Amino acid sequence: MRPDWLFPAALEPGKLVRLALAFFVSHAAALALIRYGGPLAPAWPPAGVAVGALLVLPPSHRPLVFVGYVLLDTLSNLIQDYATQVGLMFLVASLTELYLIDQLLRRFTEQPIRFARLREVAVFLVITGVAAFVASVPAGLVARWADGSTVLRGSVVWWIGDMLAYAVVTPLTVLYFNPPRSPSRGWALPRILEASALAAVTVAVTVFALRGTPIVGPLSAQPYMLALPLLLVTLRFGQVGTLWTLLGVAVTGVLLLLDQQPTALAVSTGGDGLTILQAFLGIQALVSLVLSTALREQQETAIEHAQMVEALTASEHRLRQSQKMEAIGQLAGGIAHDFNNVLAAIMMQLEELRLVRELPRIGRELLIDVETAVQRAARLTRQLLVFSRQQAMQPRVLDLNALVRSHVRLLRRVVPSSYSLVVSSSPTPLVVDVDGGMIEQVLMNLVLNARDAQQGGGAIVISTIQRSLPPESPSGLASGHYAVISVRDTGSGIAEDNLPRLFEPFFTTKPTGQGTGLGLATVYGIVQQHGGTVRVETALGSGTTMEVWIPVSAASLPEATSASSEELTVDSGEHQMPGTLLIVEDEPTVRRLLQRVLERDGYKVHVAPSGRDALELWPSVQATVDLVITDLVMPGGVSGTQLASELHRLDPQLPVVFTSGYDPEFDPSDVTMVPGENFVPKPATSEELLSVIRRQLSRRRHES
Repeated sequence: MRPDWLFPAALEPGKLVRLALAFFVSHAAALALIRYGGPLAPAWPPAGVAVGALLVLPPSHRPLVFVGYVLLDTLSNLIQDYATQVGLMFLVASLTELYLIDQLLRRFTEQPIRFARLREVAVFLVITGVAAFVASVPAGLVARWADGSTVLRGSVVWWIGDMLAYAVVTPLTVLYFNPPRSPSRGWALPRILEASALAAVTVAVTVFALRGTPIVGPLSAQPYMLALPLLLVTLRFGQVGTLWTLLGVAVTGVLLLLDQQPTALAVSTGGDGLTILQAFLGIQALVSLVLSTALREQQETAIEHAQMVEALTASEHRLRQSQKMEAIGQLAGGIAHDFNNVLAAIMMQLEELRLVRELPRIGRELLIDVETAVQRAARLTRQLLVFSRQQAMQPRVLDLNALVRSHVRLLRRVVPSSYSLVVSSSPTPLVVDVDGGMIEQVLMNLVLNARDAQQGGGAIVISTIQRSLPPESPSGLASGHYAVISVRDTGSGIAEDNLPRLFEPFFTTKPTGQGTGLGLATVYGIVQQHGGTVRVETALGSGTTMEVWIPVSAASLPEATSASSEELTVDSGEHQMPGTLLIVEDEPTVRRLLQRVLERDGYKVHVAPSGRDALELWPSVQATVDLVITDLVMPGGVSGTQLASELHRLDPQLPVVFTSGYDPEFDPSDVTMVPGENFVPKPATSEELLSVIRRQLSRRRHES
């Protein structure tokens, strides 16, 4: 069995190979410098690569970094004939330093380190400085034993070299594997020319600044001319450009020393000249790293602020849209009750007129037209409540594929034969917790919209599919699985100027009289109620695709069952059930018409104009009343639900049928109020109301 510490999970061979190659090459170059400058010459590049490996590799790879350090160091020493006792002692000091840095970084910093913040850079430099100082003491002792140098001189040389590694090589390694998040300016021809020109200038200035003897005294200020090109590179190319430039300057300086030429930094050559050069480069590296990091931090902060402003703007837009919808919803809710009462009265009066045998044929035709207008008005009221999220949902778990397929026949009726209607379903069930009626309304509105976008005919493609959103998706939806209904047409598309207003109520691009502007607004309101969203893809002349995203439910589909024993025994509602009813309705016209319809059907009827009046009347009629019909919203301080609660306290078996044009407190999860069972929305036909009454009376008869 292989050990986990040597073969960790999620092994990243690509990174390991590149890091190992960088370490080996830099170590070989360091040994060449040691041969040139003696055992005191700092060998810093491989130390920077090793610490960079600790930062870019997963925590599980740390043992590999230490094992690889020993193996590659030993291999390089053997190849260059440097596998001596001194080399082994320096290896132990290096491993000690690497271990200290690893422990301190894990204890005092947040991983991963990206060199993106000044505080992050400062903490890293302090930690590496302390570890390098601790390791420099035994390194100085080894140097004194090897060639008689003082301990202080050996320790300083070691510390200067390794700090230069941590200020240049380590950040460069990390940035190579984890590039900055700041958007790149790209590498177009102008930028390539700019980089080439800056590189040529930097090389020329480096040669001029470092070559030759000092102009005045033992030291010269001319090397500090390098600050100007380094500053330009920092401003134009950021951290990565600065660090690569510093490496180029270091290589140029080392080549001058290898040529036995004193630099302008000092007249010394050999190991002393190399130490002075590295001290100078270390200062330049610290300044450049701090400056480039500050610029990167400022840039990333600006980008984050811009993203926050963009998100805030989008949020403000959604808030304004939501407030607009809420305002219209409150308006719709305010008028819905009274408006539906008026429509209910008109509908029942039309039914009464239909019973008049002497009505001429032209009168009956006009009657049908009026009924059509009333039904249209009722649909408009429902749409206002739906898109403003004032319409209560009645969700249930179902398969979206089956729901769409069951609705295809109705859709074909509203799509002329000049259109091709294609339906494609997901191969697997799409389990959702939705109000089936509302989703059917969404599908109908989208298909009608696609039909109207293709004058003269075309193709309408309906498809369902499951899609997933990862965490931190910019879509505004929570991560997870979604069922998507897609309706695609090949029409004229939507103009870009109209897209922001697409879901606004009463906004339409159709000619006057051909659209209310509530279709897509209704779609938007329904989908929002279901916790989803609507996406639009359009191109002028190429058509439009509307996608409805609805969260997938974790619940299981209910098993198909046959009718229950109760359903088999309870009367279907086709036969008249004798009984006495109490009508509680505040609208006089509706109350009078209800009484007429029920009495004509054979019922004895008591009436009350409010819930309070019904409670006062109840003691005198309780013994004879078999069922109560009550409006939900009534004046007098006693609502329909409060009245039902009080009557059930007095008679727990009393059936109550609720009616309402709009109730802001309707709770679809309340099992005591079920549409089609004991709840009749206004306006409704007489037969719909009578069917519910018969069903309730039949159930009471069988239960008793």
